[in-house]
This record gives sequence, C-alpha cells and structure tokens, in this order.
Amino acid sequence: MKAWRFLGIDDSFNGNKCYIVGCVTTNFYVEGFMCSEIDIDGLDVTDKIIGMIKRSKFREQIKCMFLNGITFGGFNVADIRRINSETGIPVIVVLRRKPNMDEFIKAAEKLRNPEKRIEIIRKAGKIYEANGLFVQLAGLSLDEAKNLLRSATFKGKIPEALRIAHLAVSAFVHGESRGKV
Repeated sequence: MKAWRFLGIDDSFNGNKCYIVGCVTTNFYVEGFMCSEIDIDGLDVTDKIIGMIKRSKFREQIKCMFLNGITFGGFNVADIRRINSETGIPVIVVLRRKPNMDEFIKAAEKLRNPEKRIEIIRKAGKIYEANGLFVQLAGLSLDEAKNLLRSATFKGKIPEALRIAHLAVSAFVHGESRGKV
C-alpha cells in the first residue's frame, strides 16, 4: 500500500509579520515544508494556502490537509470550501475546543469587510465532534475524516503534520517553538 501524505498548516505572528507553514508528513516522517507570509487580519490566507499547494511538488500526493482552525494571523479567515475546490484536496479544520459562534461572528463584525468574513465563516459549515476534537470539513464525510485523523495521528489527538507545522512556524517567528496546537 502506498503511504499517504498529509499536510498540516498553522500560523504564528509577531508584530506586523505573520507566516503560515505547511508540513507534509508520511508515516509520521517529515517529507517537507512550505511557507508563505499573510496579512494580519487580512483576507489573503485562502489565496496563499492555495498558492503554496499549487506550487508544491507534493500536491498530487497529499491525501488530506489539516488546518489549525479557520482563522490565521488574527482574523484572516480561510475559505475551506474554496481551498478544497481549487486544490482537490479534502480539508479538515482541527479545533481543540468548540468555538462560541455568536462571539466569533461578533469579533468578525468589528473588522473591515465583516460581511466577507462572516460569509466565509458560515460557508465553513457545521462543527462536528471527532476523535476527541472538533472539526469542520470540506470534500469528505465525517467517517472519512475520523479515519484520516486516526491515520495521521501518532500520539495524542493532533495530526502529526499539524503538530510539526505548529512547532516549525512558532520557532521561525519567535526563535523557538512555543504554545499548543
């Protein structure tokens, strides 16, 4: 059986600089990384994720991607439906806690282009419980997501590609890894 490759994407920012890092793993080994800069509280993370993937030599081999939430760089909201549609790769948004959607939308209303942000948030869809986490899905069923989460997780609850992306981007931005995924 051919090994599946997983992509985990996380962010970190300091001051006015924000970076996203994608980590590609297979059988829990790191195969490679991809990186891009995004605007803090901007609306460019969707385009940057799609661009990173389209340029990647791993693109055709990625079975699934894991995002650490749908907001990056403060409140730069990722459109998981568009990412899935334009890359053909299923997206699993991973959340440790279920967000309060009313508070989430109130926060979006305080930023520029609130209508666009709220539209993206609503398009992300229902939040499900899966394998001790909360997830949002694009391009796959809940059962498929549960199987992929199990296949991509070495220890604990967080998929290894996402865990390593978090370690890498926080070290890149802050000089050493910090915080939890």
